Amino acid sequence: MVYVVDTVQADAENADEYLRIVETIGVPVMKAAGARFISCWGTSKDLGEPVNIKTIWACDDHVEWNEIRKNMVLNPRWFEYSDKISRLWTGGNRRFYYPAGFSPLG
Repeated sequence: MVYVVDTVQADAENADEYLRIVETIGVPVMKAAGARFISCWGTSKDLGEPVNIKTIWACDDHVEWNEIRKNMVLNPRWFEYSDKISRLWTGGNRRFYYPAGFSPLG
């Protein structure tokens, strides 16, 4: 199992809209492409600092991830999602995580 973890930083005033777009466009597009949605988390908007939002997906391995990526870019809604969401974040990264043998999610 591979966990694909997208972590973005957004201004507090954009956090709710970012999450709305992830929920209404991103999750359906990614699931249609074959990714398994695990969770979405955010830090508080009330701290006077940018919000960190972490979205976690899963797939069996990198071979499956490459198929998911191909499926995403063949979906016209992916470009709508990418265009809308890219305006709302100020930084971030994508990392691939592998559970430790003792992890209950492994």
